[in-house]
Amino acid sequence: MYKKDLLKEYINLSELRIYNERIKVRLSSDLSIKYDKGIYEKYLSNMYSCLLKLDCINIKYPSNSNPILYVYIVPDDSYSELLNIPKIFDKGIGGGKPVLCYDLDGFNSAYGLSQNILENYSNKFSISREENEIHELSHIIQSQFSSKNQSINEGLAEVIPLYILDYEKEYDEHRNIIINLEEDKILTMQELINSEKEGTYGLISSLENKSCSFRYSYISSYLFIRGCIEKIEDKLYLKKNEALQKFLEVLKNSKCINEWLVYDIADFLNIDRDILLNSKNIQLEVIGHIKKDN
Repeated sequence: MYKKDLLKEYINLSELRIYNERIKVRLSSDLSIKYDKGIYEKYLSNMYSCLLKLDCINIKYPSNSNPILYVYIVPDDSYSELLNIPKIFDKGIGGGKPVLCYDLDGFNSAYGLSQNILENYSNKFSISREENEIHELSHIIQSQFSSKNQSINEGLAEVIPLYILDYEKEYDEHRNIIINLEEDKILTMQELINSEKEGTYGLISSLENKSCSFRYSYISSYLFIRGCIEKIEDKLYLKKNEALQKFLEVLKNSKCINEWLVYDIADFLNIDRDILLNSKNIQLEVIGHIKKDN
């Protein structure tokens, strides 16, 4: 069924502001007045700081591109429709997520944000908030390679801050959840894929009123992707940022989704397909590594 692209209409009528050489902002004429007054500066400054941390990973993008990060700021009264926020996760208080980027010099995804997220921002440091910000920016980075499966996408978006950038070592609350995680709370990749199909991915959390990082689906995806990257490190004698690059390239070069994508990953890692899809072996190995490091 045809559905009008409300965000595209909004962007077509938007005004452009160039924050710096890396970030451009699109927003309505009403919101641009607030931008010009500097009301969004605190948030955008923190976002830029997080982007610089991601630059340290040295990811090489397809075609040697150097895409711009676009931020699409939308009004509070229509954010859920414009950003297509799923009802099960929409608490009516605004939010942000990667959305399709309509600007040709940008990443495949832009960062869609409701105005209140920027207007109510406090620059007081919180490791949870910073990890979550890098999580969302990681989605935008990976959109240059692949956006085929939610389980893969969310796992990657967690791996980049928690493992590649070492936030896990400082994020005591999250690390303790991992260390004390009961095996029956871990979801296999087959179970994760099934939850995507059923629309139940991310519904159950290990702790109430916490970020998505504490939902069992996200934790399981994180452990799975981290395990795959650790395998690549060992197999090809790579640093972890280099192994991440290789994993992104595996995703980009695969024509598959769902179970078949896991099979492609298994073939690359030289792991039995059924074991990678239906067992928790690789995730349990990662928990063991985290316990040892702790």
